[in-house]
Amino acid sequence: MYDLTKFTLRDMSECGFALRNTAHKADCMEDVSNLAIKYFYEHLVNKNSGEKSCVLIRFFKTHSYGKLPPELQEYAQNILGKNQIADDLKCLTLLATAGELPEWNSRYKSIGHKAIPLANEDTIHRIPMISQLIKQLGLNPGIVLQSDPNLLIDIEQNMYNVFYVENALSSPYISSQKSFVIPFGVKSVIGFGGLLPSGDMFTILMFLRVIVPHTMVELIRPLALNVKTAILPFDDGKIFSKSIENPLTENNILQRLNSQIGTLNQLLDVSEQSTITQSDRLEKAINNLEQALKQLQKTQIQLVHNEKMSGLGQMVAGIAHEINNPVNFVNANLAYVEQYSETLLKLVEIYQQQYPDYPEKIQQQIDVEELDFIKSDFHKITKSMKVGTERIQGIVKSLRIFSRLDEAELKQADIHQGIDSTLMILQSRLKAQSSHHNIEVIKEYGKLPQVYCYPGQLNQVFMNIIANAIDALEEEIGHRGWTKEDITKDVFKNFEIRIRTEVIDNKWVSIQILDNGSGMTEEVLAKLFDPFFTTKQVGKGTGLGLSISYQIIVEKHCGQLVCNSVLGKGTEFAIKIPLVLDKK
Repeated sequence: MYDLTKFTLRDMSECGFALRNTAHKADCMEDVSNLAIKYFYEHLVNKNSGEKSCVLIRFFKTHSYGKLPPELQEYAQNILGKNQIADDLKCLTLLATAGELPEWNSRYKSIGHKAIPLANEDTIHRIPMISQLIKQLGLNPGIVLQSDPNLLIDIEQNMYNVFYVENALSSPYISSQKSFVIPFGVKSVIGFGGLLPSGDMFTILMFLRVIVPHTMVELIRPLALNVKTAILPFDDGKIFSKSIENPLTENNILQRLNSQIGTLNQLLDVSEQSTITQSDRLEKAINNLEQALKQLQKTQIQLVHNEKMSGLGQMVAGIAHEINNPVNFVNANLAYVEQYSETLLKLVEIYQQQYPDYPEKIQQQIDVEELDFIKSDFHKITKSMKVGTERIQGIVKSLRIFSRLDEAELKQADIHQGIDSTLMILQSRLKAQSSHHNIEVIKEYGKLPQVYCYPGQLNQVFMNIIANAIDALEEEIGHRGWTKEDITKDVFKNFEIRIRTEVIDNKWVSIQILDNGSGMTEEVLAKLFDPFFTTKQVGKGTGLGLSISYQIIVEKHCGQLVCNSVLGKGTEFAIKIPLVLDKK
C-alpha cells in the first residue's frame, strides 16, 4: 500500500516493478491497462484514514478511427454527427477504468468518454483538461493529431511527463465541478503518459481525494515509462480484448525493440534523476533536522538558563529582604550604642575621680569584671561590629551587582565592577582549604570605559569561567594525590587565576581569564562549548555553563569566546565584546 502524500523512492521502485510485470499476464493492451489501473486503485491508499486515494482512475490511448471496434466507431460517429470521418482521425479512447461507482468500473458503461474524436486542434482546446494534459506531457495538439509515426521517432523517445493539478477545486482545467469534483471530494488530479512508436499517445488520469504535494511529482514521472514498457509489446498489435491481433512485420518488430531499448534507457535516466533529487531532498531534510535539533538544544539551554537566573534573582531578593534590612538596623543603631557607651564610661570615670575610696565590695567586683579591660576593649568591639555589618552590606551589594536584577536591559556598565562582584561571591572558594593554599587572583586591569552590554548576563559568564578555573585547580590536587602533609610542606606549585582587561583598536574590550591548572586535551577542547558536555562527575556539572556563556558572548553580544589550553600548563578563556553593542 502506498500513500501518495508520502510517496518514497522505494514506493516508486516497487510500483514500477509491478507495472512492468503486468505485460506477462496480458494478451492485449486493454488487459495491461486494466491490470495497471486495478493495481493503482487497490494499492494507493490514505494511510491515515485507510480509504482508497483514487475516486476515479482511467487509462486513455489515442487510436485511429479506422482501427476502432465497430461499437466505438459508432460512438464516435454519434458525437460528430453525419460528417464523414477519415480512418486516420485520432480518437481519445478509454481502455480501462476503476472508481467508486459501479458504472466507473467498466469502459463499456462509460457515457461520455468511450471514444472522443479529436477532429482538429480547436476540438482539443475546447476540452481544457485534455489540452492542458497534452501541454504538460510536453506535447502539442499537432503532434497528437499526427498520423505518420516516421516523423515521431525522436519525439517518442523524449516525451513523458506528469500532468498535475494540486488543487482541483475551482481549477479551470477540471470540468464537472458541481457534479463530480465537489460531491466526490476530489482534491488533486494527476496524469502521466507519453508517446508510443505508433505515434499514439497514452495517459493515466487519477482523480484523488488527497492533496499530493508538489515534491512527490518527481517520483511519479518514472511510472509513465514503466507503463510504457508494459504496453509496448501490444503497440500496433492487439489493442482490444475482443479484436484480432494484427500481424507484425519485421520493421514493426525492429521498431518495437528500439522503442523498448529507448524506454528502458529513459527509465534508467529518470530513475537516476529521481534518486539524485530525493538524495538532495533527504540531505536537505537531514540538515534541516540538524539545525532544528541545534535550535531545540539552544532553546532548552536558554530555558534552563532563564530558570536558573530567575531562581538566582529570587534568592538575591530574599537575601536583600531577610538580611539587608536587619543589618541596616544593626548598623544604624551602632552609632547610638557607641555614643551611649561613651557616655556611660565617662560617667564611671567621673565617679571614680570624685570618689576614689569606694567600698571594698565594689573594688572586688571591679577586679572580677575587669572594668579597665572593658573600657579599653569596648571601643574595639563596636568598631569590629561596624566593620562586620559593612562587610555583610558589601556581600549583599555584590550579589545585587552580580545578578543585576534591575539591569536586564542593554545599558552601560563597569566590567571591572562585574568581575569584582563575582570574585567576592567566590571568595570562600579562593581562600585556603584543607586541600590547598589560597588561590591567588592576579588582576591586570587596563583602563576600560563604560561598556554597552547586558550586565547580568556578562556576570553569569564571569561566574561560569572563574568557577570552572577553581574547579580545574582543585581537581589537579586530586589527580596528583597530594596530602595535607604535602600542602604544609609547600611541595606543590602555587595556584593562580590571572584576569587581564584591555581595549583593542578603540572598538573592542578584551577580557582574558587564565589559570595554571592541568589544561585540557584536544578532544575535550573540541567539545567544550557543546550543550550538555561535561568532564565533571555526575551531579557536579550539567554541561550547560560554557554553552550558555558562548551564546551570551557570541549571539547576545556579537562578540567572541575562545578557549586556548595546553595540557599540563593551563587554560585561557579569551572574551572579546564590542564597546558599543548595536542590536537592531
